[in-house]
Amino acid sequence: MHPESEKSTVSNPPRRQFTRQRRKLTASERRQYARMASLHLIKLQQRLPPRARIGLYYDGFGELPTQPLLDWCQRLGYFSYLPVVGSLGRDDKGNVDKHLRFVPLYQSKLLNIPTRIHSLGMKQNHHRRLLWARELDVIICPLVAVDKDGNRMGMGGGFYDTTLGKSYRSGAKKPLKIGWCYDFQVIEQLQRQPWDVPLDGLITPSGLRWFKRNQIKMSNDKASSADSVDTYLQALGNDDAREILYYSQEQAFSGDELASVINEARLNELLAQSDEFLSSLSGEIGNFGD
Repeated sequence: MHPESEKSTVSNPPRRQFTRQRRKLTASERRQYARMASLHLIKLQQRLPPRARIGLYYDGFGELPTQPLLDWCQRLGYFSYLPVVGSLGRDDKGNVDKHLRFVPLYQSKLLNIPTRIHSLGMKQNHHRRLLWARELDVIICPLVAVDKDGNRMGMGGGFYDTTLGKSYRSGAKKPLKIGWCYDFQVIEQLQRQPWDVPLDGLITPSGLRWFKRNQIKMSNDKASSADSVDTYLQALGNDDAREILYYSQEQAFSGDELASVINEARLNELLAQSDEFLSSLSGEIGNFGD
């Protein structure tokens, strides 16, 4: 056998492995995990200037709730912002520009933020004053999975990689790119492409960890942690495609939209598995204080 063929390759786990596991959590469990994660924000605070600008996002589909992040910003006098897709229009091919800009957030509750539906289907808050990512001190990045080197798996839209790629390649110190997720979303290793932008830090219920800056060698990049969203959607059924399209914008469904996407049989299957899953969670939560 040729020596090259003996080298092991990394295969990313399916995104559904993580999104389904998140959805098994009850609202109470999600809030409890978010409170646990928020205890570690003081460690991030130590690296921030007064009146820092923090980019947040709407949580949805069982993600670790982001309301504690907004609460933290308001307690410390930080300015918070939410991402806006498509503010720069479309390119020559008619595709929506993937560079995110950020709108100021003045409400104290994410649920109370007035939104309108963008042409791509996601909820967005709009304001005349939009900031570029480079004007923020921190961007809290949504993710499906992350590895122990800080490589992030998104839903495939490439919005955050596109937005943060230039500053990352230039070695700019800001914005800091911080992940926010459950501990079960952290895995050993993910595949990546040269355009993938790794995180600077990660906050989970068990703690905050920092990653070595620019630690990934581009010559070793062979695969992607963020597939082309167009290619990815073509491989999915209609219901799945709608779900991923919405989620790739990091936004949540309305109640009516969510009801049209949820598969009742699948929901019943998840409920049937919940007792065993919650039993294992109880053990993890009980051991947290130890």
